[in-house]
Amino acid sequence: MLAPQIEYSDREERIEFIQERFHCKAPSCGGCGSCNLPDGVPAAEYFADYIDGKVEFVKLAAKIWERSEEHTSELQSLMRI
Repeated sequence: MLAPQIEYSDREERIEFIQERFHCKAPSCGGCGSCNLPDGVPAAEYFADYIDGKVEFVKLAAKIWERSEEHTSELQSLMRI
């Protein structure tokens, strides 16, 4: 499922997308989706600006991807030592 663009969606559709995209692997903890995000930040909190229609999903998701690439690069460097 693609992220609904702000221009063509309402808040409820964006919340539903975030909940589906970042469903928790262990629902017994409450299903917040934080296990899928850096530093354990709940998905609804991390993507609050998207949900509120301020910033497109792709811009916020790109930050996660960049951070993940940096982390991977650091780990690879440590493994070479």
